[in-house]
Amino acid sequence: EVVLYTSEHDATFASLGVAGARRVIDLWADRTAALGARDDVAFVLVFENRGPEVGATIAHPHGQIYAYDHIPERQRRRAEARWAPDSSPGERLIAEHDGWRAGVPYASTHPIAVDVAPTTCIADLPSATAEQRDGLAAMLVDVFDRLDRLYDRPLPYMMWIAQRPTDGGEWPNAWMHFEIVSPWRSAGVARFIAAAEVACNEYFNPLPPEQLAAELRRAGR
Repeated sequence: EVVLYTSEHDATFASLGVAGARRVIDLWADRTAALGARDDVAFVLVFENRGPEVGATIAHPHGQIYAYDHIPERQRRRAEARWAPDSSPGERLIAEHDGWRAGVPYASTHPIAVDVAPTTCIADLPSATAEQRDGLAAMLVDVFDRLDRLYDRPLPYMMWIAQRPTDGGEWPNAWMHFEIVSPWRSAGVARFIAAAEVACNEYFNPLPPEQLAAELRRAGR
């Protein structure tokens, strides 16, 4: 499914404002619940590719939703490992408010990476209360605004939501979170993955997470 965020062709997620972002979140939650209720759906993935650098074919602000008949391997591994946000990110913290925390992960494949998660466990978007959704809307607007201000130009990024699988299994510790990554290592300069990294499945990030977090803190309004 394709989710159009707004009728304004040149809008960004941040420019939706908190009210507009909340409407998108409600739609994500409604479609997660509807698709996840189907017997042939085991996992619902809400995601966005923004910018031609990450494969977006249209500029209009939008995202997509895929409904899988299985739990994708990476999402299964993270769920089985009982992923939880870092409660003490230290210098990797970007912002925290309204029950949500944004920080830079300790070791990411991508030069720019941000995790957004609730400070208390929420399994999926349909489980989030109205107050929690309001807080999420404010946090996402803040984070996406910081990302666009990082290099003073629209940042190409990929965003996805890790949620509780809908396969009917027991996932008591599922902790919903957003992952946002970008291939840019500096303004307009993409970071390419080298043969040694692919060969050994070990990646070398040129941007220290503490440095990125500091830059994103400074990019806040």
